[in-house]
Amino acid sequence: MATYIVGDIQGCFRSLERLLEHIDFAAEDSLWCVGDLVNRGPGSLDTLRFTRALGPRFRTVLGNHDLHFMAMVYGGHPHRASDTMEALLDAPDCVELAEWLRRQPLLIDGDDFLIVHAGIPHIWDKSTAIGNAREVEAVIRGPGHGAFFEAMYGNEPPLWDPDLAGMPRHRAITNYLTRMRLVDAHGRMDFAHKGDLLDLPAGYQPWFAYPPRIDGILYFGHWAALDGETGHAQLVGLDTGCVWGRQLTAVRLDDRRLFAVDAVPTDVA
Repeated sequence: MATYIVGDIQGCFRSLERLLEHIDFAAEDSLWCVGDLVNRGPGSLDTLRFTRALGPRFRTVLGNHDLHFMAMVYGGHPHRASDTMEALLDAPDCVELAEWLRRQPLLIDGDDFLIVHAGIPHIWDKSTAIGNAREVEAVIRGPGHGAFFEAMYGNEPPLWDPDLAGMPRHRAITNYLTRMRLVDAHGRMDFAHKGDLLDLPAGYQPWFAYPPRIDGILYFGHWAALDGETGHAQLVGLDTGCVWGRQLTAVRLDDRRLFAVDAVPTDVA
């Protein structure tokens, strides 16, 4: 009985099937994900139906693309030209799948490891990160989730302040956990740079360049350009750019062994 944590699937369902075959995924095994189950690839609907059907054998944190899907369902936001979720939005079980996704966490605490989508800023300790995640999870799962998704988008405020309140506070927490790539020494986020570690804007570094204030291993995704490389044994990046034609990667939790398969060509954006 093994538990595998897979990187960003992003609707690459055929590649996920290839990966599960490669690792001999068995009926007693569990599959977890660092978020971004949907969008960019062609199989968002199949991915959600499959992972939901795994029941308690599947766990995921929410990624920014998962939140984007729910923002369309609950917040009235449009399907963008770069999105690939028409089949999901038109499916008879769309709302049922959105309701299931709405109850997934932003952070998984495994005692000696954590899972988030984008990362944890150095200005938060572990208890702050968990507390902030649980605060926003309660909003997403609660009766006010429609208002949250309607107002979710935006880059303000880019810097954490514990005195923030209401939607600015919830947006900042969400952005740190699901969109963060670069920060400055104070923890201010930059949202413009999405590429590799070359030509960084002045004063900004990858969030993991500042030692995170956590114990154990942190598993994350979101930043495909890193190809999993952080330079820190404690920080394991699992987004290896499947939807961009590279690989889909998973780690076996027990021994931290990595498994990867090449993207199925029909999955590539």
